[in-house]
Amino acid sequence: MAVIRGGKVTLASVAAQANVSKITASRAFSQPDKVHPQTRQRILETAEHLGYVVNVAARNLRAKTSKTIGIVNPNMANPYFGGLTRLMTLEAEKLGYDTLVFDSYESQEAENHIIDKLIGYNVDAIILSVLSNDRHYHPSWLKRLETLGIPLVLVDRELDNAHCSGVYIDNLDCGLQAGRWLLQQQAQRIVVVSGPENSSVARDRVTGLQAALQGRVATFEILHADFFMDVAWQETRRWLAHHRAPDFFVGCNNQISLGIVKACIEHKLQLMKDVSLFSIDDVPHAEIYGFEFPCIWHDLQEIAWQALNLAVRRANDPDSKPGKVVVRGKLVA
Repeated sequence: MAVIRGGKVTLASVAAQANVSKITASRAFSQPDKVHPQTRQRILETAEHLGYVVNVAARNLRAKTSKTIGIVNPNMANPYFGGLTRLMTLEAEKLGYDTLVFDSYESQEAENHIIDKLIGYNVDAIILSVLSNDRHYHPSWLKRLETLGIPLVLVDRELDNAHCSGVYIDNLDCGLQAGRWLLQQQAQRIVVVSGPENSSVARDRVTGLQAALQGRVATFEILHADFFMDVAWQETRRWLAHHRAPDFFVGCNNQISLGIVKACIEHKLQLMKDVSLFSIDDVPHAEIYGFEFPCIWHDLQEIAWQALNLAVRRANDPDSKPGKVVVRGKLVA
């Protein structure tokens, strides 16, 4: 069998080498049950020998459905988003779907480019954690997805848009649970390291804390940082330079909590002795610091399953209405 060198191997090349029509060669990959077993085997062996790979993107553009779901997260380095994406990919596989996974790196330009790519790949639905903390964030691609009939499922961060489905954490309840537990520990001096002031996630978690504590502590201070470890570390370090350690530091997500840990270690504070810690979101591998990290734990498996099912339901039934699922956290202390 001659080997084609220099240039991309096409389906026509495979058909010519296998001595079949292009239609028969195409069916060997897309509808193998309609091709005689011996002929199909010859085609597949020829394709392997030539190094032919099916152009899935081109096939998707011709088909009404691609059996593919796009997943976009703002920071895959965060164990929360990384773990959630892995579980969503596994859930998609169970339902017979492939996934295209992207990291927007908290960049609006990257997010816009990714959505354009996913539209070009003719995905059946998109699961997205938007980069903005603002509920009124309204990028131009929202209208495009609505016009094209591509279902959008939001995860973690909510937008004021009636056409989006969503799976969200009950952030107010996270704060309430954390505050009640802190009262049980008889904490009096509490410092909360929060996300940005304009973040609805951070705001709801802090509001829940304040509602639970209801002025029953001596001091309650809020440091506004970001949802990244380095910013939280800098804010906590700056605060510790001018204050003695509180009874409790509360981190409003896992990356903030790691930043608090780093700052406390820099200031030579013994964790859970000189200062106690609490995290909203569990901190992976916290045991390496030598203590149990009390936290609000979120079931990523449940979030992943709910997101995939919302996406698939709307992809298969365009007339179905957007759904909203709220998942409560669990106190682990």
